[in-house]
Amino acid sequence: MKLGQEPPKIWHQVSEDKYNRFNLQINRLLLLEKIWDKVLGSKAKFWQIDSVQKGTIFVKVKVVAARQELLLNKENIIKELNKYFQRAWIKEISII
Repeated sequence: MKLGQEPPKIWHQVSEDKYNRFNLQINRLLLLEKIWDKVLGSKAKFWQIDSVQKGTIFVKVKVVAARQELLLNKENIIKELNKYFQRAWIKEISII
């Protein structure tokens, strides 16, 4: 490129769609991390989020009794967590 020459168009184009999707995912995960403790209260210390993939939260359970409680209450937990998002994106809680 010569001095004073206009740069190629590709330099001016930013793929904002990819950035916005990535930014949305990061924001969702940060929000989920914050509301997990708020929604679950004292029970959150027994359940730790390991990962989130395609609307499924994978949770590590520290105590066997807490595992049963999570299985019994997971539908209510999913509803409570989805209240904090514009669109419900949490579909399942899976125990690992």
